[in-house]
Amino acid sequence: MPYSMTGIGRASGLIKKPPIKFDVEIKSYNHRFLEVSVKCPNILLPFEDVIRRHVQKHLIRGHVVVVIQQDREVTECNVEVDKVLLHAYLKVIRELQRTHSISGKIDINSLLAIQGLVKFSQSPANSKTVYNDFKPILEKAVQALIAMKQREGRNIGREIRKSIRIIEQGIMRVEKWIPKRNDNYRIRLHDLVKQFKDDLNEERFYQELLYTVDRTDVTEECKRLFSHLALFKAALADEKHPGRKLNFLLQEMQREANTCTVKANFFKISKTVIQIKEEIEKIREQVQNLE
Repeated sequence: MPYSMTGIGRASGLIKKPPIKFDVEIKSYNHRFLEVSVKCPNILLPFEDVIRRHVQKHLIRGHVVVVIQQDREVTECNVEVDKVLLHAYLKVIRELQRTHSISGKIDINSLLAIQGLVKFSQSPANSKTVYNDFKPILEKAVQALIAMKQREGRNIGREIRKSIRIIEQGIMRVEKWIPKRNDNYRIRLHDLVKQFKDDLNEERFYQELLYTVDRTDVTEECKRLFSHLALFKAALADEKHPGRKLNFLLQEMQREANTCTVKANFFKISKTVIQIKEEIEKIREQVQNLE
């Protein structure tokens, strides 16, 4: 079952220490090769390449953008009291009370209002610990992306199979009309022979006849088209990433159809081959979305 090259996967999760919520979004677009770009917060920058390689393990082709967001800075807060400053304030207050007979009690709110008494500082969190806790969230987003690519791949495969059935029916019509085309051609030749029988060079005539029959015979092209379709259907059914093989087979199918167009020499055959080529082009557009 093929996978679509396009898709999106999202996941969110909360790590415990430090408590922080991560949101991950992975988008995949059509691309000839595999290209993964990562946008992540500072705490995960040391693991940018690790994240990229983890995503690459699950994909074959496509331009993939990984965006990781956090709800706050990943830092731990430390609180410190300037004890020297506190003692100095207390000493001044007691001195004023003793010297000037000032009454009153010292309360905590007054102390906390002293500028610079309480200091807050932040120390960086451990990046490796954060990444280890973050990995399950990343993997969840990757699996969501793969699930969507698989669903899209099934839908694309369904549309491709519709076109394949139309092509197969068209080839069978062409094979059915080949004898009719030959009969019409034989009748025209017979009329021409009767018209010019006195001046006819029989040896030259039969040489031209054999040449024309060989030049207009599309039987082999029809057989090769059926063969390419069989390989195409097998790859579509059995391979997860058949994109490149399918593109090659489409080129071969297009070549055989072009040859049929040149050889047709019959309106109904020409019309059917044009329909076959239209379906091949539809399939080509769909295959561009497959890995």
